[in-house]
Amino acid sequence: MIRIYLARHGETIWNVEGRIQGRSDPELSPRGIEQSLALLELLKHRPLSTIYTSTLKRSILTAQPISRYSGLPIHKRAELDEMAFGILEGKRILCLDDGLREEWERFKKARFTYRLPQAENYTDVIHRVSPFIEEVLRNHQNQEILIVGHRVVNLMILALLLRYPLEEIPKVKQDNGRLYLIEKDGEIKVYYPQDGTMVEGLLIEAEAKVL
Repeated sequence: MIRIYLARHGETIWNVEGRIQGRSDPELSPRGIEQSLALLELLKHRPLSTIYTSTLKRSILTAQPISRYSGLPIHKRAELDEMAFGILEGKRILCLDDGLREEWERFKKARFTYRLPQAENYTDVIHRVSPFIEEVLRNHQNQEILIVGHRVVNLMILALLLRYPLEEIPKVKQDNGRLYLIEKDGEIKVYYPQDGTMVEGLLIEAEAKVL
């Protein structure tokens, strides 16, 4: 069996401001720091063998408390970097001008095929992440590992591991600091923590809220 704890980075100052982040590298907000400590509390008694993060500091900073507590080094992997959002990075979603709003709407209607200028799409992220996931499954059998990633990257990891329908994966919810546990032992199960227990399943956004 392999147990993969898949966390989204803590809240950043750009999350608070409603800015699109992508490959940009803002700091954690005070709440994001609290979320990194909450991740430590959730996992400090688990027998983790490896910690992976992206190369972006919001992912690294989220993993630092559990890394320091466990004595495990952080393995930074570019494959886990968030999807590049190109010309929209740093822009506030609610304050886009007409041209950028049109680009954003085109992307939302065709996430797997349309690329914003200077950006990636969901298919690019799947191709980038897939070899990493194959490596994880090959090298970490009978281990528990932590991956701290980003919204789109984590969605693609869930889609690959769970063989989840791609047209539905954007509706899966993972707020900042939220954790999923994926267990693979012949069959694959997924859980999330709630009120001190692990609940089987995925959290699903109301369609109107999906970005």
